[in-house]
Amino acid sequence: MRSLSALLRRAELALTGPLPESVRAAARIELVGAMLYGAFFAGSLGFLPVVLRRLGATTDQLALYVTFTYVGQLLSPLSITLMRRRAPLRFATACWVAARGSLVLAAVIADATWLLALVGVFWVVEMLPAPAYARVMEQIYPLRYRGRAMAGVRVGMTLVVLVATPLAGALLDQVGPRVLLPAAAVFGVLAALVFARVNVEGAEKPVSAERAAPAEPAPTASVATAPSDSRSAPSPLSAISALWRNRPFGLYLAGLTVYGFGGVMALPLYPVVQVSRLGLSYTQIGYLGLAQSLMWLVGFLYWGRLLDRRGPVWVLRLSMGLAALVPLTYVFAGSAWALLPAFLVQGLIQGGFELGVTNTGIALAERGRVMEYTALQTAVVGLRGMLAPFLGTLLLALGAPDTAVFALSVALIAGGWILLGRVRA
Repeated sequence: MRSLSALLRRAELALTGPLPESVRAAARIELVGAMLYGAFFAGSLGFLPVVLRRLGATTDQLALYVTFTYVGQLLSPLSITLMRRRAPLRFATACWVAARGSLVLAAVIADATWLLALVGVFWVVEMLPAPAYARVMEQIYPLRYRGRAMAGVRVGMTLVVLVATPLAGALLDQVGPRVLLPAAAVFGVLAALVFARVNVEGAEKPVSAERAAPAEPAPTASVATAPSDSRSAPSPLSAISALWRNRPFGLYLAGLTVYGFGGVMALPLYPVVQVSRLGLSYTQIGYLGLAQSLMWLVGFLYWGRLLDRRGPVWVLRLSMGLAALVPLTYVFAGSAWALLPAFLVQGLIQGGFELGVTNTGIALAERGRVMEYTALQTAVVGLRGMLAPFLGTLLLALGAPDTAVFALSVALIAGGWILLGRVRA
C-alpha cells in the first residue's frame, strides 16, 4: 500500500510539480470528480450527435442540438443574479445535479425529437453556472499554480475517457442509448456531488460578499482571491459595461466570435459525414474517440506547463491554429481512418482551448470582477454558438456543397487566430 501511495505521489509530482498542500488537497478532490465526469462524458456526450442521427435526426435538428449546447452560456449573465444570495460552488453543484440527472429520462425515449428536447434542457442547465465555475477555479487555485493544477486534474479525467469511450461504443451497439445514457447520468451526478466537497471558504459565501475578500491572493485554497472592492455587487449590466472599459477584452471577444463561427458552423455536418457518407458504426466511432482521448491526455501533459510559462492567450491561439485542421480533414474524408487526423487534432486542442479560454477571461478581467467578465464572455460564446450552426445548414440549403462549408470554416478560424494575435493580457 505504501509503495502504491509513493507511486501515485511521484506521478502527481511529474504532472503538476510541487504544489502547496491546500492546492494539492483541492486538486485531489476535483480529480475524483473529474474521473467520474470522464465516465459520464464517455457514455453520453461523446456519442449524442451520432445517437440523434441514427434515431433519424435531420441536419437542421443536428444544428439545433449544437445550438442547445450554447443556450445556457447565453443565459449565464442571469446566473449572476441568481447567485446574489447563493454561494457559487453550491449553485454550480445544484445545476449540474439537475442537468445530468435529467438524462435518466432517456430510458423511455426512442424518438430523435424527444431526445433532442431532453438534451436541450440538459445543456441549458449544465452550462448556466459557467461564471460560478470560473470563480471557484480562481479561489481554489492561486495564479502561479492554476495551469498545472487544472491540467493535472484533467489528465485523470482523460484517462477515464480514454478507457471508457471504446467500451461505451461497443455497449451502444449491444444495448442501445436507452440503457447507456441513464447509466452514464449516474456517474455525472456523482461527479457533481464530489466536486461540491472542495473546501473553499470563499465559495461558501454569497456572491454579494465577494467584494469583502482580502486585497491580495492568499496561497491557500480556503481563502478567496478577489481583492476588496467598494463597487456594487455583480450584475449583468456591469458585465456589459466591461466592453467600454476594457478594449483588450473586447478585441479578445471579437476574435473568439469569429473563430467560433468557423468552428461551430461545421459541427452539424460532422455526424452527417460519419453516418450518412461513411456509414460508421458506434464501435468504429468509439475507436476514433479512443484516439481522440489519447491525444486529449497527451495535450494535458503539456498545456498546463505551457499555460504557466507562456500565458493563456498564447495557448488559446495555438489551439485555434490547430483547430483549422479539423474541417480541412472532413473535406477529403473517404473512410473511417481518413477521419483519424481530425479526431487526433480535436483531442489535442480540447485541453488547450478549455484552459486558454478559462484563464484568458480571468487574465483580462478587472480585479474583483472575474464573474462579470466570465458571464459576458460565456454569453457572447453562447450567442455565437446559437447562430453559427444554422449558417452551415443555410449554405447547404442554398446548394453549397459540404466541402464549401468546411472551407469557409477554415477561413473563419484563421480570421479569429489573426484577431487574437493583437490581444495582450
